[in-house]
Amino acid sequence: MTTLIKNALISDGTERPLYRSDLVFEGSAIKDIGHFESADKVIDADGLILCPGFMDMHAHSDLEILRNPSMDHKLDQGITFDVSGNCGVGVFPRPIDGPPSFFDILGRYDNWDWTDYPSYLERVHSPFNIVFLQNHAMLRMSAIKGNPNRKATAKEVKTMCNLLEKSLDQGCIGLSSGLYYAPNMYADEEEILALLRVVKKHNKMFCVHHRCEGDFILESVDEVLTYAKKTGVKLEISHLKAIGTKNQCKMDQVLEKIHSARENGVDVLFDQYPYEYGSTSLYSLLPPSYLKLSHQDLVSALTKVLHDKAEKDALVEEIQHPHGWDSVIELCGFDNISVAVLETNPQYRGMTLNQCAEAMKCDPYDALFKLLIEEKGSALMFDITQSTENLIKIMKDPLMCFGTDALYTGNAAHPRSSSASVHALDFFCKRTPVFTWEQMINRMTGRVADRLGIKDRGHLVKGAKADLVLFNPNTLRDNSSTENPYAKCSGIEAVWSNGVLFQN
Repeated sequence: MTTLIKNALISDGTERPLYRSDLVFEGSAIKDIGHFESADKVIDADGLILCPGFMDMHAHSDLEILRNPSMDHKLDQGITFDVSGNCGVGVFPRPIDGPPSFFDILGRYDNWDWTDYPSYLERVHSPFNIVFLQNHAMLRMSAIKGNPNRKATAKEVKTMCNLLEKSLDQGCIGLSSGLYYAPNMYADEEEILALLRVVKKHNKMFCVHHRCEGDFILESVDEVLTYAKKTGVKLEISHLKAIGTKNQCKMDQVLEKIHSARENGVDVLFDQYPYEYGSTSLYSLLPPSYLKLSHQDLVSALTKVLHDKAEKDALVEEIQHPHGWDSVIELCGFDNISVAVLETNPQYRGMTLNQCAEAMKCDPYDALFKLLIEEKGSALMFDITQSTENLIKIMKDPLMCFGTDALYTGNAAHPRSSSASVHALDFFCKRTPVFTWEQMINRMTGRVADRLGIKDRGHLVKGAKADLVLFNPNTLRDNSSTENPYAKCSGIEAVWSNGVLFQN
C-alpha cells in the first residue's frame, strides 16, 4: 500500500530550509519526494511540518521496551529510534541465576531469563527502533566475583574484554561507561584502555558519563579525551553540562577543550537533553566510600550514622568537601534537590530535601539518610544543575546531538521521559526562539544518524526508512511538568515507524 502525504512543509533532516512538497512511502520505505496526484491513502498536510522520526542518542529503555513494547512514551513525542545501555548501566551479559540489577535507574522487570545480548534481544518485540551499547557495569559484575566495587585484576580485565568482544560481534554499537557511578568508578586507566582497544578494533564508539560534572569538570573531560587520544576510539560525551552555580563559568573552557581535541584528530561529539534540571538515583548523593558497599552494608552504615555523631560528622564532611567526585548537595544545595520517585515513601514526592526534613522534623542530612535506609525500591531525584544560558550554548554547538536521558521507573518521572523532543522544539523554536525548525530538527535526526553511521534513517530521502513525524507548528506544545510528567504533548499529528502508523 502506498501512502501520499501532500502539501507538507518538509524538513529533511539537514539544516536545509523548509520547502513545500509531497512524500510517498510504500511499506517500510520512502518511495519518492516530489509532486504526486494519487496513492492508496492520501493525507493533506497543508500547514504541517513533515520530518524524519526523532532519534534519541542517549536513552535508558533497556527494560521499558520489555515492560511496554508499544513504547508509547517515546512514539507519542515523535521519537522512533533510540540508543540504550548508556551511562555504563544495562542488563547484559549476566549469569542466568544473577539477581535483577539497576531497578533504581531502569525500573523493575520480573523475568530476567536472558544471559547475553542475543538472548535479551529475543525478548524485544516492538515497532520501535532501538540499538544497544554494551554497558560497563555488567561486564564488571560478570567478571569480578563478589562485590565489584574495587579495582579489577588483570585476569578479570581480560574476562571483561572477552565479554565485550562477544557483545560487539553480536551487534552492540559500542561500549558505555558511567565513571560517576559504582561499580564503574572503580575502574582504573589500565582497565578502561584495555576495553577501549577492543572497541577501536571493532571501529565502534565509547559513550561515557564522565567522572565529574561539577568542580572537577575540566580534569574529568581531560581524562576521557586522553583515553580517546590514546586508543583512537570514537568518543561520545554523555549529557554534557556543568553542575552548580559556581561552575557555570567553566562551560566555555569545556567546549574549547572538546573542539581543540577534535581539531587535533580526536573523533569526539557530545549529547544533551533540553532541560536545566536532570534526574538520577537519590543514592548518588552519597560519596564513593558509601556507594561501594552492598545494599545491606549501606543500610547498616547509614543506620550507624544516625546514632553516632562522630560517624555523621565524618560523612557530612565528606559530602561538603568532596575530592574527585560530584557532591550534588554541595554543588546545588538541598533546595535544588527534590524527590522524583520514592517507592517506599511516596508521600515525599515533589518535595525538596529541605521540605522533607521539615516534614520529618529533622535536619536534611538525617532526612536523606532515613529515606535511603527505608527505601525498598526505586529512589530518584530531580536536581537543578545548570543555567539556561549554558543549556542554549550547549544545544547550539555544532558537536551536539539530541538525547533524552529518559528513565522509566514507575508512575513518576522527569518530563524528559515523555516530552523531551517536543519540549526542545517548543522551547528553542517558539518560547525562546534561538533555532529555526529545521536547525532543531537536524539535531534530533540527521545529526544523530550521521554520528551513528546510519544511512537509512534520520533523513527524508528516497529509499530511507519511513520513520516520519507530522506536526503542527502552531499548536505544538509541551504540556508536561514535574507534577504531571506524562501529560501528552499537543501538535503531533501522526508518527510512523518503519511505515507503520502509530496512532497518537
